[in-house]
Amino acid sequence: VNSTMSRELDALTVVNQLRDLAADPLNRRAIVQDNGCLPGLILFLDHPNPQVVYSALLAVRYLAECRTNREKMKGELGMMLSLQNVINNLGKSYRREVRV
Repeated sequence: VNSTMSRELDALTVVNQLRDLAADPLNRRAIVQDNGCLPGLILFLDHPNPQVVYSALLAVRYLAECRTNREKMKGELGMMLSLQNVINNLGKSYRREVRV
């Protein structure tokens, strides 16, 4: 159990750092051009911890504020599918809450 909690904290720490870097407009192009950042961010969109997903979504939003990033982000393997999964999961969560 402790190793699972540790991994979740590590994921949250990493995605929060990436989100904080993406919040600075001067970093946005470099993050998207980097070979590891965008694919890693996409993986965080599918994370079981909602806090990790939320931070990843914020980072994606910040990165998309840079117009030149949008095409590369849209074409990045798994990006659109992961975003669709987030939307679907939000819908399921909402429907569960409404039923209660």
